[in-house]
Amino acid sequence: MSTQKHVDKTLGLEFTIPLGEELAMPVDSDLKCPEGYAVIILGYGDQAGLMYPQPVSAGLRTIWIPRGDRRAIPLTHLNVLLDAKTKKLIQPKPGAQGVEYEANRFDVQILKLPESGAKGVKNKLEGIRERAERQQIHIN
Repeated sequence: MSTQKHVDKTLGLEFTIPLGEELAMPVDSDLKCPEGYAVIILGYGDQAGLMYPQPVSAGLRTIWIPRGDRRAIPLTHLNVLLDAKTKKLIQPKPGAQGVEYEANRFDVQILKLPESGAKGVKNKLEGIRERAERQQIHIN
């Protein structure tokens, strides 16, 4: 088993995928991918460590997803990304008390969902939209 390397052409970063793990499949602009896979773009983070590929594990399978690039991942791994949440704290204006809210941990653009299993992801996305509506922050 050989190691895989990934080079982020935008940032010029090189990354080695650990043995036994895999790199998400690149996808062309036609968005063709295996059945049961979604096509996504995982956004870059705002810290140095969030510029590298993100490992996502579902079951015993770990897939590294490069950022800023179209990649095909199994629906199980997409669900892991969509389920990942974080708490954020903002101060709406100087002197105001901080407001905590829940946000998605990852910036995921879904370009294509598989025919089978898409309903579950669409329901999850609707839940994310509803949560965002409930958490709207109003500044007085």
